[in-house]
Amino acid sequence: MHLKNYIKAVENFPLEGITYRDIQPLLENEFAFKEAISELRTLTVQPDYWVGIDSRGFIFASALSMRFGGGLKLIRKQGKLPKVNLHKISYGLEYGEDVIEMQEGTGTVVIVDDVYATGGTMTAAKTLCERAGYKVLDSICLLDVGLVKHDTRCAIYY
Repeated sequence: MHLKNYIKAVENFPLEGITYRDIQPLLENEFAFKEAISELRTLTVQPDYWVGIDSRGFIFASALSMRFGGGLKLIRKQGKLPKVNLHKISYGLEYGEDVIEMQEGTGTVVIVDDVYATGGTMTAAKTLCERAGYKVLDSICLLDVGLVKHDTRCAIYY
């Protein structure tokens, strides 16, 4: 099964010049979604926690946790978590700026997201996890749109 066939390209969204990679067709297909989760697992080691990045990273981190074990931790956009033992970081996006937050803890983590574009979100997530007390073992994504070189492993490359 070629997972790339289940990703739809939407031109000029959310802004002119940006190609949005729509993962909905992959999620709609039970077999493609299962294959994607299996493929993601082959890319990395078993952590104490899978860390999903708000919001589509939640989908893949949750599925990895349920299918292969390990807990689930969330990195949320600013203002979505209680302000108890909370760490945050601001970072640049390809079309703006954002702030993400995470509650502190301990253990090993693998960071999971859906799309690797410029790397800003993943870099910020790694730093945030470390500041919050976790040991980052790895980072994985469903797909890499091919804009920059990086060390995050992805199941699909463009």
